Amino acid sequence: MINENIEENLFSMLDGETDSEIATLVRATIIRLLYTSCPLHPSRWLAVLRNMVLATSVTRNTSESLTSSGHDSVDSTHENDVYGEDDDNMISGPKQEQVNWSAPISSQFSRRNKHLRYRTRVFAAECVSHVPVAVGTEPAHFDLLLARSAIAKGTYLSNDWLVLKLQELVSLSYQISTGQFEGMQPIGVQLLCLIMDKFGMTVDPEFPGHILLEQFQAQLVSAVKTAISTTSGPLLLEAGLELATKVMTSSVICGDKVALNRLFLLISRPLSDIEGLFYPSFADWVVCKIKVRLLTAHAAVKCYTYQFLRAKENVPDEHQQLAPLLANSSTLLGKYWVGALKDYFSIIFGLHSRINHKPFLDGIQSLLVSSKVQKYLDEVWTLILQATALDAAPVEFGADDSEDVHEHMFISGRSMVKLEESDFQFLWGQSVLVLFHSHQSTENGSVKMKLDCSKENFFSNIVFYGLDNPRPCDQVLPVLLSLTTEAFFSKDFLSVDICQELLQALIYADCSGAPVVSLFSKIIRLCPDKFFEAEDFVFVALELYSYCLAMVLQSRDGNSQELSSNNLLPELSSASETMGCRMNNKHLWKLMMVLLSTSHQSFQLVSTDQCLSNIISFLHNILPFMKKCFCRKS
Repeated sequence: MINENIEENLFSMLDGETDSEIATLVRATIIRLLYTSCPLHPSRWLAVLRNMVLATSVTRNTSESLTSSGHDSVDSTHENDVYGEDDDNMISGPKQEQVNWSAPISSQFSRRNKHLRYRTRVFAAECVSHVPVAVGTEPAHFDLLLARSAIAKGTYLSNDWLVLKLQELVSLSYQISTGQFEGMQPIGVQLLCLIMDKFGMTVDPEFPGHILLEQFQAQLVSAVKTAISTTSGPLLLEAGLELATKVMTSSVICGDKVALNRLFLLISRPLSDIEGLFYPSFADWVVCKIKVRLLTAHAAVKCYTYQFLRAKENVPDEHQQLAPLLANSSTLLGKYWVGALKDYFSIIFGLHSRINHKPFLDGIQSLLVSSKVQKYLDEVWTLILQATALDAAPVEFGADDSEDVHEHMFISGRSMVKLEESDFQFLWGQSVLVLFHSHQSTENGSVKMKLDCSKENFFSNIVFYGLDNPRPCDQVLPVLLSLTTEAFFSKDFLSVDICQELLQALIYADCSGAPVVSLFSKIIRLCPDKFFEAEDFVFVALELYSYCLAMVLQSRDGNSQELSSNNLLPELSSASETMGCRMNNKHLWKLMMVLLSTSHQSFQLVSTDQCLSNIISFLHNILPFMKKCFCRKS
């Protein structure tokens, strides 16, 4: 099939076809052929499509101006709308080039491809964007080491692997994304996004610790710079924001402070005009999608940067420099993030049609717009929620506090989003709602809240950072950790009732152990003393403590990131001492009973040496504290 040059013949046929139905059938045939033969011959397809995409057109100017401006021609068809319109109606005239079908196919195509119509090249560009998917799921297509190994062993009939043509694929994508035709540029940028998805983790065997895509940093950054421009159309701008997000949250620009700073400034420029964003030739949902993409880009960069800032030590310089830039834009971003989240929850609760205020995402009162917007927000709302809460502080929290205070309270050493109490209650309420909602079947429920923890989501590695087997409600635990800081306790944003409600929810929520223990310990440590005067709060705290202790003591895998006994047992021991020091005598004895009874029950259920080791280690840590309590009582 490949040796017969069928691909070129089909493209030549498509280029000369005037009947839209036949053209549709030809395109479908080409796509079918692409998916059938590409797994064995990706380099062949890249060579063919490269010739198509980069072909020179003698009649491009008028058609390009028509399609890029968004105007329809008098004889516009669906085919024209999708692939653009050409000046040439393809009816042969006396001066037009005639194809000699008796000549060899290769020579026919060689002459024809120099004069391909605009719509043909747009379709060819779309075919290029299919190649990374059409090659299939064979790992050797995306792993250079596996590809080289397969070639050396000769175990495959064809050793044509896509990863060996990565440079050619990136080069062609870059040429499409920065070419002269605006209608093709978004296709090129989207293809670069797909390349980031497929090859983002492919290691470079020549340079251990680095990835292959680092070689193409210049092309990727340049493509982003071209796409995110004041003159860019909505499709190109949206694709550019998506590519910027992927590049900035990967190791492609690892160690390059200048490149990261330049990209951050690029995605920051549209912020000042986001409320007035309007494209008269496009539907309202297109504008909403661009707003969501822009907010997602900033949210992803912030959450990704905080993965490094949490380490405190050996923070890469390029991410350390982003902290003040993030702080400078936080006031504006916080307003927009909260606005987008409120609009999202209005949609999933079915309240969007009755909004009596101006929503941030214009037009969501319409069913069409709200359904489109919900699809995009379903994928990113938890990321935006986390970004809003990270290093957030009350509006009244003073900027006059010393640097030492900020360094102690905030991960980045500075406060970010400033929250009104009503906004804080909104973020808190929605986070607790997720803990309850993840319990129930939502298939027939009226609230359609998407809680996705699959690895297929590009942002899952950011949202579920540090968890091997994340559960759906794990995505809101970092939010609650960020909202239970000393800053919010000091301004009375957190009452004993809502903290008690949270502890109750954590007992029954299906969450990973480590973040639950961290959240519980934080509340016990930072809450005011008056909380321990409330008997209901103390009882709920003891119940959750017993649950966490049993979960860790009975953990069979001491090396699991989720239930690492090496980390969690000392934290639980410290939490028990904190509670013991803050409780009155009546409640203190209840704590002693919880410690002894939970340890005894866990001992009876011992199934592995690891479980027994957990119990012995915990008792060794806690016995001095218990002895002190008994001595104090006597």
